[in-house]
Amino acid sequence: MHPPFPPAGAPPQDVDVVPAPPPMEWWCHGDPDAPLLNRVASGLGRANPEGYANQEDLDLEEDLAECIAAWQEKGWQENQPRQVVCSPLGRPRPHGRREEYTADQEHHGPVLSVNIGGAIFRTTSNTLRKAPFFDLMLRHMEEGALGTTTDDNGQLFVDRSGDLFVYILEYLRSGHWILRDRAGDLEFVDALREEAGFYGLNTVRDRPPLPRISEYVTVWQFRDDTSLYVDCLEQTIREDPDNQGLFRLCKYSGGLPLDMQTCTKRFKATSHNVQAVIAYFAMRGFNLQHVIEGSMMTHTFSADGQSRSGHGTQYVLARKTLFPGDS
Repeated sequence: MHPPFPPAGAPPQDVDVVPAPPPMEWWCHGDPDAPLLNRVASGLGRANPEGYANQEDLDLEEDLAECIAAWQEKGWQENQPRQVVCSPLGRPRPHGRREEYTADQEHHGPVLSVNIGGAIFRTTSNTLRKAPFFDLMLRHMEEGALGTTTDDNGQLFVDRSGDLFVYILEYLRSGHWILRDRAGDLEFVDALREEAGFYGLNTVRDRPPLPRISEYVTVWQFRDDTSLYVDCLEQTIREDPDNQGLFRLCKYSGGLPLDMQTCTKRFKATSHNVQAVIAYFAMRGFNLQHVIEGSMMTHTFSADGQSRSGHGTQYVLARKTLFPGDS
């Protein structure tokens, strides 16, 4: 049994005290029950270079040697950190940040570099395996059945667009198609959907991206008339369960070729309050974009083509919506 420690803060008798280094705690990885060596860490010195000041110093030095020996038996190498981490009372502490990083890396798989059309991307194998194309490729490589799809640096090579792969990789990482300002580019989204299909991301679960386009509504009236008209897609009004007769279809308008192509119809609002009509569409995601004063408007009001033309005011509203298509 070791002699008792002196009172806290009191230096040992007949010993030259040296300045104490920053406080440390010690615990032996090899033997969790090893005695604490906190006095060694608090700056206990020797009386002379030939021997120890007392039996207590000798015991502490022996404990330290036993702890280091047990530590080395556990397979630790010389190039590993020499500080032995411990907790108070000799209790093992949870693994440090180095061990947490190693475990996290094992969870996500090794880091890989892939060459997509000349652009280099770095990610983990688990991220790539979310795409059936890469899952099959990596399995073939592990089995030694694939050796022709690497570049000069030994990186996986896929002869596809690197620009589009930026969005593919973002989806593999986050599970979301993040298109930002390109969401309304029909040609781009169509190309990205095709690219997603190449990598096997064209299932219902993957929900390939659909372009987001602007849907417009124009609320307008003649200058000398309180009647309000709305030009919009027919389903915008027809499919709204809260419509409740707020708008009536103008059956003699909307027959122009462009109207037929865009499915634009004209409705007459039962309200003469322009703020109330604009608020109706604002509650459905539309935002007021422009107010156009003095534009020439034409309205057909009979089957034989009778119409009225005159200057009026237009209120143009818009909202983003998914382009019609298969999901």
